[in-house]
Amino acid sequence: MGAAAQCDRIIFLRILGIDPGLTSTGYGLIDVIDRDLEAVEGGVVRTKSDQPMEQRLYSIYSVIRDVIKEFKPEVVAIEDLHSRFAKTALLLGHARGVVVLAAGEAKLPVFNYQPTRAKNLVTGSGRADKEQMKQAIAAHLGTPDAAKNEHVADAFSIAIAHAVMAGSSAVAAIEAAK
Repeated sequence: MGAAAQCDRIIFLRILGIDPGLTSTGYGLIDVIDRDLEAVEGGVVRTKSDQPMEQRLYSIYSVIRDVIKEFKPEVVAIEDLHSRFAKTALLLGHARGVVVLAAGEAKLPVFNYQPTRAKNLVTGSGRADKEQMKQAIAAHLGTPDAAKNEHVADAFSIAIAHAVMAGSSAVAAIEAAK
């Protein structure tokens, strides 16, 4: 884990969480400070369905690349594919791909989380609804405004899930084996 001084506190890890989607890709950056989590930035990359696929994907890639350059996360945590429908999974896969490309370009490790796993780690229930998620995210990050919409909330939940997992002995063992 990296260490950088900020206001006499040590940032142990800056995580970029991603909720990929072709129409709306949510992102949420958090800092793990001591044992606390703090929201840094969150937003949504929106594309229009009447744009050609290549322009939509480039928009997602370029915004995420710029977020990485500006905020300098140490890892990217991304929601894994979860659709039962082949076409939806393919479209999500395109969006995930350009996000992973941006992370790879910046030489950042990427961690994948199933939505139910993230919900379980954040709320204690893999079946939590959107309102429960927003409340849990606000509690974890100490701010009610962090989860301003469902895409940002999902991105923050993925980042929080990674923060929880990064503190576990299982992740430490995986990192030590590299």
